[in-house]
Amino acid sequence: MNKLNYTGLLLIAIATACHSPEDQKKDPFSTAHAVTAKEEQKIDSTRLIVAGKQAGNIYLGQDMQAVFKLLGKPDDGDAAMGSALAIWNKKEPLLIFSSYRDSNMVIKDVKQISVSAPGFSTTEGIHTGVSLRALKAVYPELEKAAAYTHMKTKAELTVYDAVAKGIAFDVQKDTCTAITIHPSNKSVNGVYLTMYPGWKKL
Repeated sequence: MNKLNYTGLLLIAIATACHSPEDQKKDPFSTAHAVTAKEEQKIDSTRLIVAGKQAGNIYLGQDMQAVFKLLGKPDDGDAAMGSALAIWNKKEPLLIFSSYRDSNMVIKDVKQISVSAPGFSTTEGIHTGVSLRALKAVYPELEKAAAYTHMKTKAELTVYDAVAKGIAFDVQKDTCTAITIHPSNKSVNGVYLTMYPGWKKL
């Protein structure tokens, strides 16, 4: 078994050596880079992103009371018409959009999850910090869903959505800054409250 592991590591080292330093500098957030990172380090289940389902321990359809037990009180948020946006950790925000589960209006559950921390990753090695090119290589069906400008800084943000799979990406300056999990076959924009406080939709 040790010989097999050593052989596998040797093959990976040889494959890596085949790429010159110049090639590796061209796009540090390329798909190849992302996949290699995934192969070298197993993703912790508490940081695993599953399109159309979950981000770590938070999953679509989860009772918000269970979310509060896991994450504590939100740092910020907004609420209107039975819907709510809760925000944790403003430095690398975790945003959760929720609304009533049914017409009984008793339980609110998770409708969308947006993560910014680079520690969250898909099984393909896609995480915040990768390039738009890397995103399109893994999700060729991505379509532009919306564009925003920041009301103070005038920075630009574009949202790309793989609607059928239930995953969308915020992109600024060709780099992914947030990943949103939403129900499959339902647009990332299909919510009542904006998931982008401080941003104006163009």
